[in-house]
Amino acid sequence: GEHLMYAAQNGAQSTAQSLERNKAAARRWFQDILVQGRMDAADEICAANHVIHDPHAPAGGWPDGPDGLKVVAGVFRGGFGDLQIAVEDQIAEGDKVATRWRAHATHSGTLMGIPATGKPVTVTGCNVTRFVDGKIVESWFNFDMLTLLQQVGVVPMPEHA
Repeated sequence: GEHLMYAAQNGAQSTAQSLERNKAAARRWFQDILVQGRMDAADEICAANHVIHDPHAPAGGWPDGPDGLKVVAGVFRGGFGDLQIAVEDQIAEGDKVATRWRAHATHSGTLMGIPATGKPVTVTGCNVTRFVDGKIVESWFNFDMLTLLQQVGVVPMPEHA
């Protein structure tokens, strides 16, 4: 009985450590790659068969593997030179991590064909990442694109009565 109890505690401990490692890897997408521009971090956190699910992706989607994260980061770093991202919440269970975030930046470069406006933007989102053997194999990107487009002036703000 004592051996089984030790094995169960040990298993729970290693699961907790694995969840914390996955949460740290998910945070690296925001801090290391998007904010700091350390593209090599994509190779460290991402599996070769990584797939991005993004409703705002260009036609044909983002490239698979670490290159997909590098291309996405390049697009957003090109449009927002002073990008800051705060991870506001993370929940990990099983092989997935959900990360709720808030980004602040100035629209200082061309983004998705929209020329720089110099306007400040604040956008929120939630990403879900799935892990296999400590590497991200799948990512779901969701963020408030409508608010982003309104803040840079591409989409008019709704009129309030």
